[in-house]
Amino acid sequence: MPTKTNDYELPVTQDKRSRLKWFGIAVLSAIVVISALLCFIHIKSEEAVLKVRLEKQQKLLATGRSESINNWLQAMAEQGDRLINADLFRLFASEVNLLGDNIGSLYAEEASQADDSTLAQQLPMMRNLLEEFSSYAGFSDSRIINRFGQTYIATNANVSALSQEQLDMVHTVLQNPKVHFSTVRNSSNGLVFDMFLPIFPPEFEGEYTKPISVLMLSKIASGKITEIISASPLAEQGNTTHLVQKINGALQDILPWQPEGILEINSSFGTIEEDILPFALRENLSNTANGYSFGIKIPNINWWVIEEIDYDIARAELTSTIQTTLVIALLAIGAFTLVIFLFWWLLISQDNKKVADNFRELAMTIKEQKMFLDSINDTIPDYIALKNNDGIYQYVNPAFANAVGRTVEEMHGLDDTAVFGYATANRLASSDQLVNMSEESINITEKIYLQSQRYVMQISKAPFFDGEGTLNGIVSVFRDITAAVEAEEQRKLAEQQTITALASTIEHIDPYLGGHTRMLESVSIELARNLNMSDAEISTIEAAANLSQIGKLFVPREILLKPGALTPDEKVEMDKHALHAKEVLSNIEFGLPVVETVTQMNEKMDGSGYPDHLHGKDIIPPAKLLGLTNTFCALIRPRAYRPALSVENSFEILKEMENFYDPEMIAALERLLNTRFGEEFIKEVNAM
Repeated sequence: MPTKTNDYELPVTQDKRSRLKWFGIAVLSAIVVISALLCFIHIKSEEAVLKVRLEKQQKLLATGRSESINNWLQAMAEQGDRLINADLFRLFASEVNLLGDNIGSLYAEEASQADDSTLAQQLPMMRNLLEEFSSYAGFSDSRIINRFGQTYIATNANVSALSQEQLDMVHTVLQNPKVHFSTVRNSSNGLVFDMFLPIFPPEFEGEYTKPISVLMLSKIASGKITEIISASPLAEQGNTTHLVQKINGALQDILPWQPEGILEINSSFGTIEEDILPFALRENLSNTANGYSFGIKIPNINWWVIEEIDYDIARAELTSTIQTTLVIALLAIGAFTLVIFLFWWLLISQDNKKVADNFRELAMTIKEQKMFLDSINDTIPDYIALKNNDGIYQYVNPAFANAVGRTVEEMHGLDDTAVFGYATANRLASSDQLVNMSEESINITEKIYLQSQRYVMQISKAPFFDGEGTLNGIVSVFRDITAAVEAEEQRKLAEQQTITALASTIEHIDPYLGGHTRMLESVSIELARNLNMSDAEISTIEAAANLSQIGKLFVPREILLKPGALTPDEKVEMDKHALHAKEVLSNIEFGLPVVETVTQMNEKMDGSGYPDHLHGKDIIPPAKLLGLTNTFCALIRPRAYRPALSVENSFEILKEMENFYDPEMIAALERLLNTRFGEEFIKEVNAM
């Protein structure tokens, strides 16, 4: 008899070698792609960190230097304030202001005794005071200008005419009386800029807030600007600081250490429209190369401090990191390539015994994993099972097997009929079919018997797919919710007993209501089922039927038991039973619209009912149904003011009330009376 050859002991065929080769290529390609992706993510992350660090550093440097320049300018302004706030200068300026634009008398060689000659006599003293202040405060040139743009005191003997920018600044200070600074300009002594301060008249009655003259102080700025924007120990290598000014929309780079002093910035850099030049990669100020830069405006002057660093210098460390990352990635890919090659070579070169050993080791690993998973399943209290497409159990956990009273091995090969019985198996088969058709998970609740004991199970069923995505069975998880369901049933039973007790109390108050509640409940529930109402609506109708007459406890007995017709006032009092019921029941939490049903069951489709005169569309379905069955049961039972009517006569009366009740429900009630239930019901009524 031939012996079956173990497939694992066959030599590696050419087909297997080809598959292994393409598998290796695929794995290597995946490694290359993953390595490239990881390199890209790492480089982007490092680049983001670099930009954040550069931005923080440039903001810190720019802010610090901006504050230094602003403090310098404010100190200059404070020096000028001490001069223009002197009463002597303000009084002199006020008297000069009275001359208007005719200040020639100030310079007359022969002074008369008029007021203007007094001013001319004071002029040398005022000039000396201004010269002493300028020399002490370190200003290269100072002058006082009247409101017509005429200089009447100057420290420089050769007074030159004001430039158009200076005249504009004088006009600006007169209109907006606060300190203003001009742009920087070249001079024989270096870079110079002007500070303009308003001079006000001395205080007197009737406030006069407009300035009457302007003090212009010129400052040589080369040394101070060089000091402030020189290299900082906090600056990154390659970082440069620029002081940029804006004139008529054009940008100029202030360079005190260079012969030209001021350079026009290439228009390709763009312009600055806001107080902040955001951190970004843009063209450098000093050349056409790109770099990272950030700028901040200095208050009260069109100067911006701009920190920039060359792109290549800023990214030198990042470039090194990129190179290192790429080298590591290439080495890793090379290592993986070598590992894959060695693995492929071992697979095709090892003898069959070693291959078999590998498979045995793999089998042991799988077995260990299976034992690990089984140990987990053994500790789960829920029942877990796997059935194939034919409904045969392929796997159950120990909890399921113990509950059924069998071993795990005995459960293999059984179906639901063998485990649960025929009826339960049919119900479970319906849900299995739904899972197979939809290929989606479902949850159901079933009552099943295990070892002659009743359980309520919440069952979750999910489709089980094999490795190729084919539906290969159903995984079921059974969770025992018997205790919770029984607790809920006990609660409902207690609630029902309470409702029954209330109904019995009502019937004892009115002997004509004896048996009415039971009959109303029976007919209403059966009619609701025939109308395919939901379980919630049927539960609402059941509770409301038992409580429907509770409001009559508060109706006076002489009205409730009156044998004759009620007067209009008595009718109004009787109709209040609906409101009494609502008041009594509103504090009870039913979880269902029981109160609304009891209250609305006396409403009519045409709005003639009570207590709120609702129309058909506003009445909830349980109340519509209970209103119809309540009237029907009242007609076939005796009352204090009339005998009981036959079922036939009562139903004929109902047919004439289609404006009061839902015609579809009346028709459904008629069909119900022709069923076996109806026949039994009519027999019971006739026997009363």
